Amino acid sequence: MRPIVKKTGHYLKYIVPTILILVFLQLEFLSRGAAVIFNRAMAEQDMLRGTITVEKIVAHINGHVVFENLVWKDPFNNTILSIPNGTFDVRLWDVMTGNLKATTIQKLTMENAIVSVRLGPDMQVDFVRHSPAAQQMAKTGGQPDEETLKSVSVAGMTEEERKEYAEWKRRQKAQGFTKRWQNFDHQDRHLRLEIDFRNCLFEVFYKNRHYLLNGCDLVVGMNKDTLEHTDDFVNLSFSTSNFGGDMIGRGVSLNGTVNLDADPVPECDLNIIFFAVNPYSLGFGMDVKNPMTLMVHLTGPVTDPVGHGKVQMDDLEFPGLAFSNVEGILSYHNSRFDFTDVHANVFGGTLDAHGDYDLDTRRYHIYGHGENLQGKIALPGEGLDCPVTLEITVDSNGNAKDTVYYGSFVSGKGSYHLLPFQRLSGKYHVLYHDMVFSDVLIELTGLKLATTYLRSDNGKLTLAPVTLYDTDGSVLYTYTQPKKE
Repeated sequence: MRPIVKKTGHYLKYIVPTILILVFLQLEFLSRGAAVIFNRAMAEQDMLRGTITVEKIVAHINGHVVFENLVWKDPFNNTILSIPNGTFDVRLWDVMTGNLKATTIQKLTMENAIVSVRLGPDMQVDFVRHSPAAQQMAKTGGQPDEETLKSVSVAGMTEEERKEYAEWKRRQKAQGFTKRWQNFDHQDRHLRLEIDFRNCLFEVFYKNRHYLLNGCDLVVGMNKDTLEHTDDFVNLSFSTSNFGGDMIGRGVSLNGTVNLDADPVPECDLNIIFFAVNPYSLGFGMDVKNPMTLMVHLTGPVTDPVGHGKVQMDDLEFPGLAFSNVEGILSYHNSRFDFTDVHANVFGGTLDAHGDYDLDTRRYHIYGHGENLQGKIALPGEGLDCPVTLEITVDSNGNAKDTVYYGSFVSGKGSYHLLPFQRLSGKYHVLYHDMVFSDVLIELTGLKLATTYLRSDNGKLTLAPVTLYDTDGSVLYTYTQPKKE
């Protein structure tokens, strides 16, 4: 037996290196023809509906693959994913044996891609064709300016543009733009995969909303060997630069998990921050564009999550009012934000407010109470010096031009230039460029000055008769604005 073992050991010195050389030669051959092999394999797979092809691919012997110009088209030959360059890691044995399955790809990295998805009522993901808005945003080189962002926002469109956009969406749906099938069929499949998106443009359709997220970095982990959680959990880490569509802002950060095993639908635990959101893009009237930061912790079923968080604004400018250091508590449920315990500084005084905002209809309401506002700060150089208490209500049906601001005000003792007074009071109503003050009363020492309304409509001043009363209520003088010929 010893001579046989000795001979076997002697031959193994030559056999093993020979086998290794043959394996390396085979892998080199596979690498050179990797694009052809990949395209053939993608034509045979049934997990992703449609066709997937790649222009250039280089495979390394460790299973690391570099590719260029990967294109995924749906069954109607519409491009739904185009990746200029990227990489993925594969299980070599699966590739060499032709046994491709859901776990063959271990890690996928995509760079500078445009990804358009539709979220169904159950939050199921469909990959769909890119919209013209996404293609337009992609042409800007990754740093769209304010005008570009506005051009893809429904909120920034005229009434005629809104109608055209709605017609376009209906035509796309009629042509199969957002079909009810799943292009990504992952049901009953075991996924072990990490997906890494780098500097990509994401387009998201959800209900009647349309979002464009630019400069996105997203890591999706579904591999139990590299995650703290089981296969039933998906870890998400997501950040963007500028974003547009039905919401305009300068960045989004998201971190958390989704439990795919929850019954009856997956459940989420996500922390999201929206940076520098433009309120005007959400339908807030009067051209309000002061940046707003929203921080939300979402939990519960992905189809109907509940959220709690905060809202912050350094400044908030309404007609005739300039707020600063705005902070409040928010809650989210069923597409609606409710704001409570909102506090702000305004003209040397304070404001306490609450309200609500509906993402679907863009309707919102704000109710506020201001104390100790200073007239000399509100109207610098006008000679008015008095503290003011203010009540304000804002009602909007989702259209900026229909947004109404109204309320009342009353002052303490003060002076107007050298004229002292006991109190100023009245009501106000603001609709677009139409500002009306009503029931205005100026109480002087022993006298009262009153008018039923003072109106400024697009800069044109209309004044009702101004009446001067004595302490007994007798009319001393009435001034009527002369009519223009």
